[in-house]
Amino acid sequence: MKPRNIFSLMSLGLFFLVFAACDPKPVMTEVPYTVLKHYFFRNDAQIPSNPKIDTQERFDSLFGMATLMGADGKPTPVDFERQFVISVVLPVTNQQTELYDEHLYAYKDLLGKSNLYFWYSANRGTDTLSYTMQPILLIAVDRQHDAQHVSLKEVVDE
Repeated sequence: MKPRNIFSLMSLGLFFLVFAACDPKPVMTEVPYTVLKHYFFRNDAQIPSNPKIDTQERFDSLFGMATLMGADGKPTPVDFERQFVISVVLPVTNQQTELYDEHLYAYKDLLGKSNLYFWYSANRGTDTLSYTMQPILLIAVDRQHDAQHVSLKEVVDE
């Protein structure tokens, strides 16, 4: 093999090695959270366009406490000094609907902005109820995982 061909081959190999080391995909890390229980969506509130709630005042304007009898009946407390809330609120329906948490992931995009993706699933019943309900799912996240953008993603079984 000629020296010129060897140099070209080595340069091409070095190019592919550098290209492989610079993977442009963001790295997603799982974020811990706490599911909030015993809250309801207020009927005088609008469904929020931004799922992130970071003040007690905003939270209270959207949700009320649904205290039940017994030890498990108290609403899960939220400390807005240390936490923020991500909310999933679906429209009013007359179908039995349960929402379940799946995953919460954080990543920084290529521009360095922090993002959170919250995946949830919805189990929609086929029976029609004699009343209406408004399904909600609330989670509290530690502020160390605060992000500039929060997105909701529904997991759909096929």
